[in-house]
Amino acid sequence: MYALFAVAITGAYSFGLSFGKGVASPFWFPNSILLCALLKTRPRNWWIIFITALSIRLALQLPAGYSLLYTLASFSIELGEAVAGATVMRRFLPNPVRFQTIRDYLVFVLLVVVAIPAVTAAVGAGMRNPVFSYTYWRAWEQWFGGDALSQLVVTPAILYLVFDPPWWRRKFEPGKVAEVGALIAGLAVTGYFSANTGADGYLTAVRFYAAVPFLIWAAIRFGMAGVSGGVFLTALFAMEAALAGRGPFQGLTPYGTATALQNFFLLRSALLSVLAIAMEQGRTVGNSLRESEERFRRLAQTAPVMIWMSGPDRSCIFVNQGWLDFTGRNLEQELGRGWTDTIHPDDSKNAFERYASAFDARQPFEAEFRCRRQDGAWRWILSRGVARYESDGGFSGYVGSALDVSDLKKVEELSRALVHSQRLAVMGELTATIAHEMRQPMSAILLDAKTAELLATRPNPPIDEMRAVVGHIRDNVLRVDSVISRVREFLRKQDAPPQMVDINDVVRDVTHLIRGDAVRRRIQVRTYLDRKAPLVRADRSQIEQVVLNLAVNGMDAMDHYQPDRARELALATDWSGNGVVEVRVKDCGQGIAPEHMPLLFESFFTTRNQGMGLGLSIAKSIVVAHGGAIWAENNSGGGAVFHFTVPTEEPSPPA
Repeated sequence: MYALFAVAITGAYSFGLSFGKGVASPFWFPNSILLCALLKTRPRNWWIIFITALSIRLALQLPAGYSLLYTLASFSIELGEAVAGATVMRRFLPNPVRFQTIRDYLVFVLLVVVAIPAVTAAVGAGMRNPVFSYTYWRAWEQWFGGDALSQLVVTPAILYLVFDPPWWRRKFEPGKVAEVGALIAGLAVTGYFSANTGADGYLTAVRFYAAVPFLIWAAIRFGMAGVSGGVFLTALFAMEAALAGRGPFQGLTPYGTATALQNFFLLRSALLSVLAIAMEQGRTVGNSLRESEERFRRLAQTAPVMIWMSGPDRSCIFVNQGWLDFTGRNLEQELGRGWTDTIHPDDSKNAFERYASAFDARQPFEAEFRCRRQDGAWRWILSRGVARYESDGGFSGYVGSALDVSDLKKVEELSRALVHSQRLAVMGELTATIAHEMRQPMSAILLDAKTAELLATRPNPPIDEMRAVVGHIRDNVLRVDSVISRVREFLRKQDAPPQMVDINDVVRDVTHLIRGDAVRRRIQVRTYLDRKAPLVRADRSQIEQVVLNLAVNGMDAMDHYQPDRARELALATDWSGNGVVEVRVKDCGQGIAPEHMPLLFESFFTTRNQGMGLGLSIAKSIVVAHGGAIWAENNSGGGAVFHFTVPTEEPSPPA
């Protein structure tokens, strides 16, 4: 690379000096060569570029009669311009050797072509004025014009035609090669015609525009590579004619020749480059959209779920292969409203109404319905969709997925049945206690009824005493009704939708259910309830099942344990922050063996001689489904403590 740079910079300096001593070249090629070399070289190796360029410049310029001081000063200015340009392009352009957007090109033009050369020309003109007796502004104009035109014309040509040229990345296409050949031929003919036609004669007025159609052709078909190459080719013809004094440059002074070349190329090159970049950007966006759509279609066709798309009129415009494999129909049958033909008649109306409602509101769509599979079986489908929009914000329909959830619904049904069975098992353990709670008020009711009957047989029945007896009967009936209601609530099979629940009330209800059993086992039940605990959104019966299961397990743990102190079961609630309410159930048993601790919440694990070992596993699944956590630990004073949490909508208690 460094050898190629040495050859290129030698040719650039030789051409720049060919206009004569003291005359600025209309294209100061060395600046473009230096800038491009710095862009392709790591900054830590820039010193090699600096030394190579300086050595060649000294070797060529000193024999031509330039002083050492002037040569070093002008090289320093030139080097500063190249370093500044490379730094700007590395900093502000995503790809410093390509103009990917018009914004990139404008940054290049405003900073590298205009601003930086304007500053360096101001310094160079001050140095050039006393050496060659030029006026300051004439010297600035020559210096700036040569640098700016070189950066505008030569730099893009090097970046696009030397650094990773487009033909290296493409396969050989005879049609494309023929088109490039025709374009080069047209540019060569019109470029020669423009540069070598005399100042007087036929077509003199249009000679400068002869190459423009070919340059536009290059911009449209080949982007920046075509424009930069075309402009550079026409520039070569113009420079050769200028050096020979032919065509429109005949009889001009060196200063006039340089000015004519600069004026000719500055505006045309910039406008054509903007056109080329706009065309490239449009093609890039179009290709990206096509590639994105193709990737989507490939992904959709191979996805393990059914995918659908609808247009702005609600009609189906696409379903993937998974959908067709499921229904056993072809694409034409599913398009429009054909997709509704396979929906169960009982579900079709509701599914389409939900879809239409979400569609009109531009809201996410979700529905479950039965759909006929290709073998004729009805399967439950969960379909979800979201609105899709064009890049300009225009609504273009919906895109969604559909998933066969029949097996999942069966698993959920079995899970609910298992949870209900565990409730029945827990309640079965409390049958004797419940019967005892029922027997006491029923016996009292019977006794009060007999008493009322005897009082009624007296000649003057005592109304006050009979009123008191009836009141006792009413109280005991309410007591029986309360027990029956709690049992029915606990045993109901269908889970209610989540609602706001007071955890303290849940704990109180559980203590009522286990009170008789606790008395029978000689266990004292205590509650420690945090009155500040907020409501939680939960299924009350499920949370009650967790508390009851933990409470019964705690009493079982103390059945064969006789400590010195009285046996106690403690149920507590606590709200200390972190957005959860915590429930604790503590017993005074022997605690949990260390080897059993990791297995407590596993299905079918039990340390008891009876039971299936599902209670704690189901309790964990309920708590996790509510977004909480459950764990156990041994108490330092003996026994075990089970904890579980339920999220609350209030993150922390008030200060």
